[in-house]
Amino acid sequence: MRTIHTKRFGMAGLLVLSILFIGGCSGDGAYDDYYWGPDTSRYPQYKDLSLVLRVVDTAGRPVQGASVWVGGRLDSRRTEGRLRPLGDGYPVAWQGWLANWVSENYRAVIHRPGGRDEFQIRVTKVGYIADVTTVVIEDYEPNHIFVRDVMVLRTGSGIYSQETGEPRKAEVIPVVPGQPVPEFDGTRILIDNGTATGTPN
Repeated sequence: MRTIHTKRFGMAGLLVLSILFIGGCSGDGAYDDYYWGPDTSRYPQYKDLSLVLRVVDTAGRPVQGASVWVGGRLDSRRTEGRLRPLGDGYPVAWQGWLANWVSENYRAVIHRPGGRDEFQIRVTKVGYIADVTTVVIEDYEPNHIFVRDVMVLRTGSGIYSQETGEPRKAEVIPVVPGQPVPEFDGTRILIDNGTATGTPN
């Protein structure tokens, strides 16, 4: 009797294994993602950035000659003393918005599905308290993204944003299909894991 029970158990085990094998070969996407993970063959992905800042004092006057740090890297251009309206190449809702610093020189990188790249923009000038904003770029966004914020410099010294808590987040708008983007024929500086690497990409 013991031998008969062993044979029956062996046959049942083979049947269960056969069912599991057939099910595993069905090619179900959810099954594959669960066991093998999402498809990473399309990564890393790169997001071109249009950065737009309005840098003013507490009275709303533009601050000229302020330094702009993107991802910890000092940008080569400083803020202008005149606010200029945005035109074609920017989101319709932004056209006419006044700014005194714009840049097409940066590109964020996303390394994995569902990933993000978060970095800071800091504006400084001697005699003023610095202002900081945080930029968050998500994986699901398209390959060109617009970023804007108003940076207010107050007279004094120190880091203003740190005195009032965590830095705020800049406004981020993805490009929509068919929308023109600002012309740019140079090389972009890569921002990777929050840091501008200084490596053109």
